[in-house]
Amino acid sequence: MRPSSVAIVTDRPSVRPELRGRILALVAIVCAALNLRLVVTSLSPLLTTVGEEFGFTATVVGLFGTLPLVAFAIFGLVTPAIMRRLGPEATAALSMLLACAGQVLRAFAPDTGTLLLLTGIALTGAALGNVVLPPLIKQYFPDRLAALSTVQMVAIHIGALFPPLVAVPLAEAAGWRVALGAWSFLALVAAVLWLVQWRRPGTAPRAAVPSGGRALARPIWKVGMAWRMALLFGMVTWNVFTLFTWLPALLDDAGHSPAAAGSLVSLMVGTSLLFGLVAPTITLRAANTFPVVALGLGGYGIGYLGVALAPEYAPLWVLFLGLGASLFVVTMTMINARSSTPQGAAALSGFVQGAGSGIALGGPLLFGLLSELTGGWTLSYVVIAGGSLVVATVVAYAERTPWTIEAAARGSGPVRRAEELLHD
Repeated sequence: MRPSSVAIVTDRPSVRPELRGRILALVAIVCAALNLRLVVTSLSPLLTTVGEEFGFTATVVGLFGTLPLVAFAIFGLVTPAIMRRLGPEATAALSMLLACAGQVLRAFAPDTGTLLLLTGIALTGAALGNVVLPPLIKQYFPDRLAALSTVQMVAIHIGALFPPLVAVPLAEAAGWRVALGAWSFLALVAAVLWLVQWRRPGTAPRAAVPSGGRALARPIWKVGMAWRMALLFGMVTWNVFTLFTWLPALLDDAGHSPAAAGSLVSLMVGTSLLFGLVAPTITLRAANTFPVVALGLGGYGIGYLGVALAPEYAPLWVLFLGLGASLFVVTMTMINARSSTPQGAAALSGFVQGAGSGIALGGPLLFGLLSELTGGWTLSYVVIAGGSLVVATVVAYAERTPWTIEAAARGSGPVRRAEELLHD
C-alpha cells in the first residue's frame, strides 16, 4: 500500500473508540504538557537577577539557554528505549517526577554550577515528556489527533506563558528562589496522575496499543525524511530557545524594564498560542505544508528586524515573533501526523526531537557569544537568526508533501493526492 496522506490517516480512522475510560489519560496529558516549557520560561526572566547574585556573564546566560536543548537532544534519542523498557505511562510519570525534583531543589542552589545541574535534572524530565506525549496521544486518542494535538499545544503554551508574566513580580515580593520553585507542584500533580494511569491497565483503545513489533522497515537514522524533519524542527527550536533566552536581555538593552520584558515574552507566547489553536488542524489537512511554515518564518523575519531596528515598538514586533514561534506547534503536529502507528510515532518523535534539539544547540549559545565578542547584537541577528531562517525555508520546501515515516522507511514515495489511497 502506498503511504497515506495526513488527511486520510487522521480524518478517516478505522477505529472510533469511545471517550469513556480515557478521561484520566486526557487530564494527565494536559497536566504533563503544562510542565514542558515552564522549566525554561520560569528561569529566563530571572537570569539577570540570579546573575547579579551569582556573578555570571552573558556566556553563562547562553549556557542556560543551551541546556534545554542538550537535555532534549540526549533524551530525545534515548526516550524510545526507556519507553520500551518501562512503558509509556511509567515513562511519563518518571518525567514529571524528575521535573518536580529538579525545580524544587534548584530553588535552593548555592552557586551557578549547582543551579545548572539541578536545572538539568528538571529539563531531563521535560525532555522525556516531550517525546512520550505524542505517542501517548496516538495510543489513547487515534481518532482525535487534531483535537488532542491542539489541546497539548494549548497546555504547553499556557505553561510557557504564565511564568515569565509573574516571575519578576513574585521574585520582588518573595525572592527569586520562591519564584523559581513555586511551579514544581504542577509537575507533582502530573506525576501522580500518570502513576494512577499506569496502574489502570486496559484503558487505551485496543487497536491503538503498541504491539511491540518493529516500528519501521529500516533504522530511522537511515530515512531521509526523518533527517529533513529533524533539521526543520532544529531550526524552529533554535529560534524558540534563542528568544526564550535572549529576548528579555534584548528588550532590557533597548530600555524596557525587566518586568516589561517578561510581559513581552508572555505576549509572544500568548500570540503563539492563538495561532497554535488552528495550526494543528491546518497542518493535518494541508496537502502542502510549505505555505504554513513560510508564514511563520516570515513572522520571525519581521519580528527580528523590528526588535533590532525599532525596539521602541517592541509589542508589535513581539506579535510577529509569536507568529514565528507557533511553528513549534506545526512541527510537533507533523511528528504525530506523519506516522500511522504508535511505534512509528515514538520512533519519529524521539529522533526528530533528539537530533533536532542537537542541531539547535548552537542558537542560544552562539547568539550570546557573538554579542560578547562584537559588543553588539548585529552579527547575532544576521548569522544566528537570519541563517537559521534561510535553512528552515529550504528544508520546509523540500519536505512540503505530507507522507508517513513508515512509508518513507519502506522507500515509497509521498502521495500527492489523498484520494489515491482509496484505490489501494
